[in-house]
Amino acid sequence: MENNYTKLRFKEIISVAIKHGFKNGIGNPKELRVVLEELGPTFIKIGQILSTRPDILPKEYIIELEKLQDSVKPEDFSVMKKIIEANLKRSISDVFLDFETTPLASASLAEVYLARLKTGEKIVLKVQRPFVREKILADINILKRLSPFIKFTTKNEVLDVKEVIEEIKIATERELDFLNEKENIKKFSSNNKDIKYIKGIVVYEKYCTSNMIVMEFIGGVKIDNISTLLAEGYDTSEIAKKLTYNYFKQVFEDGFFHADPHPGNILIHNNKIGFVDFGLMGCLDLGIKKKFNSFLEGVATNNIDLMTSSILSIGIKKHEVDINKLYQDINLIYNTYIEESIYRYDLAQILEEVIVVCKKNNILMPKDVILLAKGILTLQGVLAKIDKDLNIMDIALPYFKNKIIEDKLKDYDLTLLGNKIFSAGKASLDLPLKLSQIIDRGLQGRLKLNLQFKNSDENLNEINKMVNRIIFSVIVAGLLVSSSLVINANVGLKIYGISAIGIVGYLGAGLAGFLLLISILKSGKL
Repeated sequence: MENNYTKLRFKEIISVAIKHGFKNGIGNPKELRVVLEELGPTFIKIGQILSTRPDILPKEYIIELEKLQDSVKPEDFSVMKKIIEANLKRSISDVFLDFETTPLASASLAEVYLARLKTGEKIVLKVQRPFVREKILADINILKRLSPFIKFTTKNEVLDVKEVIEEIKIATERELDFLNEKENIKKFSSNNKDIKYIKGIVVYEKYCTSNMIVMEFIGGVKIDNISTLLAEGYDTSEIAKKLTYNYFKQVFEDGFFHADPHPGNILIHNNKIGFVDFGLMGCLDLGIKKKFNSFLEGVATNNIDLMTSSILSIGIKKHEVDINKLYQDINLIYNTYIEESIYRYDLAQILEEVIVVCKKNNILMPKDVILLAKGILTLQGVLAKIDKDLNIMDIALPYFKNKIIEDKLKDYDLTLLGNKIFSAGKASLDLPLKLSQIIDRGLQGRLKLNLQFKNSDENLNEINKMVNRIIFSVIVAGLLVSSSLVINANVGLKIYGISAIGIVGYLGAGLAGFLLLISILKSGKL
């Protein structure tokens, strides 16, 4: 199957690419989307993975790839039944009281079914389609083989196709292992178990495999279905605030957040917010979380130095970084927003612009930071739909300021804080005495300055050259003036009625001036 599939697929990929004008390289975002759609479900999934990576692709490609619809024709249930029972290691009727054979959703990687356990719990079962793993990995391997011949040129740069394909492969392999998603659901539910307005999901682990997940069914209304929410008596403004606070908690406290919070993945039921689809999650370890909090402190306090140093500590330097240029680029972003109230800052836009600036300055941001920027951008779109009057910074700014104070206090125990206060107080008391000593030594002529000069020999040589040129210039000027006086006086030996001494003086001054000019030109410092 694999060899036949690879041969046929190879020809199909090349044929579709040439048909859409990709013979000389990929350059048009819309055409790229059309090609991916025509090549079918696995390539649609590849496009969707790329749409979450603004560090790889420019904005115009991201926007176009976000339009890819992951909805495909369901498989015949007789085929899916065999797969489900192979994963359960028993028949469907042995485990489930009811099982709806028409899937709730049918995507490129998996189908989702609604069922009821023998114990009465309503569940959803997410199972991979037949041969999906083999097909998508075969497609990626074909792309690897084609990579030396693929040119991917955007407006500003030529992308490293091999690097892009490798990133796709890593993300796909992770998404194909449903045990990762199972662990994500468990961790997310544990992190939010004390948040009354967040719905945790129960996972039935004994039925889960790397190809299938069985979890609690969450009903409810999609968060952007405003008319239904209002009809059921919900306050959409309150929902928006709770959602934002919880998302900041996920990011800046838990360091584990839902990276794709679009309206289809957030449901409202029984006064609770329920997140679904945990295939794409972001994870910030303690070190990155602290550094990112420092960056946000810089944003909140307009401290460009802190923003720059935080970016340098978070990012991975691919080549030499010009820190001054990085500072100027960040300062330019700041100046774009300086006229606006901080409450009107577009946080998602700032993060997106910072990622672009990092890329230009040879700094690669970690994948999870990219996912965070993408997540906040998506969240901002959701908030705009459910509460037009709410700006994300209305909640973000006080949250960040409180978090900054908490984190700084958390870093100190009382003993350390007491020692620092004592040291600062002692230094303040010693200052007048030290200042008095400096003044006394100055009056007595005993004050010494210990200065260190770097590259002093080199600097002294430059000064010597400069002084020599000035002296040489004075001599030339002197020769010109004295020769003019001699010629005017018309004394001494004459040549054609002109004083010979004056002529010699002019010639000497001209030669000396010419040598001086050559010396300056050779030094490259005119």
